[in-house]
Amino acid sequence: MLIVRPAIATDVHDLLELAEKAGEGMTSLPQDEDALLERIQLSCDSFGRQDKHRDDFFFLVMEDSRRNKVVGTAGVHAMTGARQAFYAYRLMSLTHHSHSLHKQVRSQLLHLTNDYTDCSEVGALFLDPAYRGNGHWLARSRYLLMGLFAGRFAESVIAELRGWTDEQGNSPFWDAIGRHFFQMEFDEADTLCGIGSNQFITELMPKYPIYTSLLPEAAQAVIGKPADAGRRAKQLLELEGFSYDRVVDIFDAGPLMRAELSNIRSVRAIRQLSSALCADTADTGDAANTGDAGNAADSSQSLIIANPSWQQFRVICTEAQLIAQNGQQRLALSARALGHLGVQPGQPLAFIPEQPGA
Repeated sequence: MLIVRPAIATDVHDLLELAEKAGEGMTSLPQDEDALLERIQLSCDSFGRQDKHRDDFFFLVMEDSRRNKVVGTAGVHAMTGARQAFYAYRLMSLTHHSHSLHKQVRSQLLHLTNDYTDCSEVGALFLDPAYRGNGHWLARSRYLLMGLFAGRFAESVIAELRGWTDEQGNSPFWDAIGRHFFQMEFDEADTLCGIGSNQFITELMPKYPIYTSLLPEAAQAVIGKPADAGRRAKQLLELEGFSYDRVVDIFDAGPLMRAELSNIRSVRAIRQLSSALCADTADTGDAANTGDAGNAADSSQSLIIANPSWQQFRVICTEAQLIAQNGQQRLALSARALGHLGVQPGQPLAFIPEQPGA
C-alpha cells in the first residue's frame, strides 16, 4: 500500500534517488544530501511544534509499504519570505497616448514585486515515474494537512510552476534577463536556490521595471508558460481553485498560481467521521463489503483518508464504506488500512473523495 507521511532522516537515500530522477530543474528536491537532510530536519522540527512558526516547512513523502521505499514527495512552506525576500515579476499593462500623432501604444512591464510574501506555498511535488497515476492524491494530501490544521498556514496559498525550457534545458527568459545580471548559467543559479543560497537574488536582481517589448520574441513567448512536464500540475491546481494572476518567476517566467486556503476545493470537501472495521477484512488494503446485516452501508467508494492527529498524520487512498453503526455514521476500512493510518476502530478519520467533485 502507498502511504503519505512526514519525512524522516532515514528517507534521505531514497530522496537522493528521486532527486536524480527529477533532474537539475527541481530546486525543491536538490541532489545534495546535506540540503535534503536540512529540509527533513526543518520538517521534523515543524511537526514537533504545536504553534505556528515562521520557519514551518512540512515535507511529506509517499512510501510504498511493500518495498519500504519512498517513491514521491510533496511539501508546504507555511510562510514565504520568512527569512529571505520572496521576489517575483508582476506583468503589468501600460498605455501611452500621443495626441499629436493620434496614436495609442500598449506595452507590458515586468515589475519586481514582493506581493506574495507571507503566503503559504505548496511545492516539492514529485513522483517516481513507475508510480504514475498516484500524483493527484499525493498532491491533495497537502490540502488535507492544511485544511485540518488551517491555523498553521496563511490565508493565501501559492504554487510556483517551472517555466518553459527547451530540450537542452535552456530558458529563453533567463537568457534574455537573468544571464546579464547574474552572470552565471541558468542551472548554476537554479542549484544555488535549491540549496538555500539565494541571497544573491536580492543583491544582483535589477530593481527597475522591464519593458517586455525589449526582450527577444522567444523570451516574450514563454512568460507565464509552464514547462511541458508541468502542464498537468497546472491543471490540477486549477481544479483546486488556483488561478494565474500575471505573476511569474524571476528566473524562468513560470506562472505563480494563487488561491485562498478556505476556497481550495479539497479543503472545502474535508469530512470527519469515526472509523469502523470492515466485517470482511481481506488483507488487500482496500475496504471490503462489511457483510454485516446489522449495519446499513452505502456503496464502496474510493477516498483519500487521513489520520487527523497532528503527531500521527498519515494519508492513504483506498476503498471505504460509509456505514450506519449504533445509530451513527462511520467510515469502515479494512484492518490493514486502519493499521497503516495508525488508527483504532472508533477513532476519528478525515477524508475527501479521490475524484474532485465526487
